[in-house]
Amino acid sequence: MSISRYTASLVLLTCIASGPAFAVLAQSPSTAQASTDWKTAIAQRREALIARNGPGTDPQLRDELLKMRDEDQKARGIDPAAKSKGHVEIASNLADIDAALTKELQLIVKGRGWPTISMVGIDASNAAMLIMTHTRDHAWQVSLLPMLTNLADEKKIDGSALALVVDKELVFEGKLQRYGTQFKQLEDGSIAMYSVEDPGGLDRERAEVMLPPIDVYKGMMANMYHLKVSNKLVMATPQKQ
Repeated sequence: MSISRYTASLVLLTCIASGPAFAVLAQSPSTAQASTDWKTAIAQRREALIARNGPGTDPQLRDELLKMRDEDQKARGIDPAAKSKGHVEIASNLADIDAALTKELQLIVKGRGWPTISMVGIDASNAAMLIMTHTRDHAWQVSLLPMLTNLADEKKIDGSALALVVDKELVFEGKLQRYGTQFKQLEDGSIAMYSVEDPGGLDRERAEVMLPPIDVYKGMMANMYHLKVSNKLVMATPQKQ
């Protein structure tokens, strides 16, 4: 099943992995082995994308996008270079930062087209999708989905990065999400996943776009945001632009 089967909030708790290393959370050998198998499969598919598209032909644009990614993440209290992994501090001017990064990405897309892996490399291509995920320009985001879907189907961009945008749009419209990437913070401080289209097939859907199993993903978010992940499910409600 391809990612092209999409249907045209809280965005703080969306997570894009910058590489193939995902945490193994379970203690039992069988579950840990399953998680290791997923890591291997995802790493192999990532390397296949890189081999297919190359390292990128525009290093200047690559560096610009990686700088934008770092700005986006630091605004959300995520700094890979920071020694302390304490409480996440969200920038008070997050909306302004998102707006500025959106305008910057819009200029790039208008002048160069979408940053594909062959253009800027996989990490910078995913950085562009991260900015797209966090944009508050809903209409622009929706308008690009058909093109981005085709690029993912043609293996010119990373489908795992696009999956977050697809889920965000479904949740925004009050629909069931597909890949289980969107969570909401509850009143008790924990986070809960928005309901999905096919709970029984969720890990299969995630595997199609190179996302780790949902239990692994929940653990990654718990570690990143230092919040308890609830087993509750949250129904999305339509949001206004």
